[in-house]
Amino acid sequence: MRVLKTKFHNNSNIGLYSFATDTYCLLPKNLSRHLVESIKEVLNVPTYQVTICNTNLIGVFCTGNESHLFVPDFIPDHELKELERIKSIKIIKLNTKFTALGNNIVIKDKTCLINPYLESSVKEKLEELGFKVSTLEIAENSTVGSCTALNHKGCLLHRDATNARKVSSFLNLPTNIGTVNFGSPYVRSGLIVNCNGYIVGAETTGPETQRIDETLGFI
Repeated sequence: MRVLKTKFHNNSNIGLYSFATDTYCLLPKNLSRHLVESIKEVLNVPTYQVTICNTNLIGVFCTGNESHLFVPDFIPDHELKELERIKSIKIIKLNTKFTALGNNIVIKDKTCLINPYLESSVKEKLEELGFKVSTLEIAENSTVGSCTALNHKGCLLHRDATNARKVSSFLNLPTNIGTVNFGSPYVRSGLIVNCNGYIVGAETTGPETQRIDETLGFI
């Protein structure tokens, strides 16, 4: 199974509550065992049920890649200990007023797209860690993370993005525009994806799913 359509407690914005890479997936604690097992089967990676900043908004508050996970600096110690169970990653706390890191930072390998209003100290921190950083807006939105869903095979952008070619060049990925959940342009809100498969919000239509398949390398 490569794709799963679902809701989290009757909410199709599943991307707000999760984060996945090719080596792990973070999910909220209040999901059924059956749904967690189905997600694990599709993404084919270990799953960890956690909270971030005392909420289930995992996809909003964190971002990262296979080796780094970025979280707000006010994350409680008990949550850090839970995340430390993932032995393959280094957890980095970022001090910023833009605490919704998942909405403001997009990471692929050692490249980052970031909200142009992020503090210079955050950009410098990312560069110190060896990331190549670009500041830009997507479809006139500074919250670039909410407008972007990607894996190592492709990148799906907000339907009104006019700089797809620039994003494609920087991330070194084929890039296209699309929507989720019957027309939402904030594609990250409705997708959990890695190179093995994807979970999509239950309201996503057939044409939207076809665009996801084509863009993210599943056909």
